[in-house]
Amino acid sequence: MIKSNTYIKAEDLFEWNINLKLGLTTSTQKKGELFLEEGQRCDYFYYILKGFVRLYYLDVEGNEVTHWFSAEDSMVTSPFSFFKKEKNILYFEALEDTELLLISNEQLDKIMSQSKSTQKAYRHLLAEFAMVLSRRIMSIHTETAEDRYLKLMREHPLIFQKAKLSHIASFLGITPQSLSRVRKNI
Repeated sequence: MIKSNTYIKAEDLFEWNINLKLGLTTSTQKKGELFLEEGQRCDYFYYILKGFVRLYYLDVEGNEVTHWFSAEDSMVTSPFSFFKKEKNILYFEALEDTELLLISNEQLDKIMSQSKSTQKAYRHLLAEFAMVLSRRIMSIHTETAEDRYLKLMREHPLIFQKAKLSHIASFLGITPQSLSRVRKNI
């Protein structure tokens, strides 16, 4: 999870919305609702104003694999679909009642064209996302399941309050049974 408000705050977006006449809209999702599904085009960069979201995809056997969690003051999108207009393979699920600020590609371009500081903040946000994702992928191959679990608990305790254990297990790249064994051994 990456807090976007280190770089881009909700207040900034609301201010730009007024000053640049962007026409940003909001959307409310109830707990358990899917607001983006495989095959749908992702037209927005979502800023989570309130709530908690899980991004997942289906593996070759049709099992859900948790790709990412995002909380309040985070931004999420389906990168291939949003930026490259490719087919989306992700599902976006509200794990609790969630309020989103929707930012289209055109609106994002308008925001980015306004100042160097905004471009810099956006670049830093994307770079941090790439680093966190890269570190997460490497951890699956270089750390034990127990180490990954303990690190997730230490760095993101909110996930354990908001997500199901099956979601956490798939995020860690292990089965729910393996997660039970890890939790028992700690």
